[in-house]
Amino acid sequence: MRWMMKRISMFLVLMLALLARYSYALDLPDDALRLLAEASVDPCVICVKQKLEKAFTTMNVRFSPGLVINSDDKCRLVKLDTGDDNELSMSCYPTDTLKKSLKEGEELPQFIFRFYTPEKRLVGICENDYTNKTIADLYHASKPGTVFEGRIKLIPYKYGDGPTYNYLLQTNRLLVHCVVLQLNPMIH
Repeated sequence: MRWMMKRISMFLVLMLALLARYSYALDLPDDALRLLAEASVDPCVICVKQKLEKAFTTMNVRFSPGLVINSDDKCRLVKLDTGDDNELSMSCYPTDTLKKSLKEGEELPQFIFRFYTPEKRLVGICENDYTNKTIADLYHASKPGTVFEGRIKLIPYKYGDGPTYNYLLQTNRLLVHCVVLQLNPMIH
């Protein structure tokens, strides 16, 4: 009996660990994004550094390599109008609550999921983390503003500000590196 309880306990722990690797698009670290907004307008260099460090600490936990993010009916992936940069954003970002939390002059960072292909690569991104050609072709054939149901997986980037992302303070852009696992255009 005791042996069986141990096995069940181990199974439950394993299942919880596996489930923790999935997230939905609305599960963003609002506190960290608010800190980035504050840092983008703070004139105090030391304060900016402290706010960025605090935001990065939170994002390092939330945006770990291997995390799979699924879109859902409340939040879809959207092709950005940035040319040919393999960039997606989310239809639900920023949330109304997050926007209302800003002080005068603060702006939330542009939140971007960037993926890579053999034709559009980045030093430090492993070839195994490239999005497959079929998905990339579907993305490129779609117009800017196209809304997708999809699934992405965050990938490691050793030259980032965190394990899977870069924050560009000058342009207030948060680039989260990913591989697109699934992408289906939504038909209205």
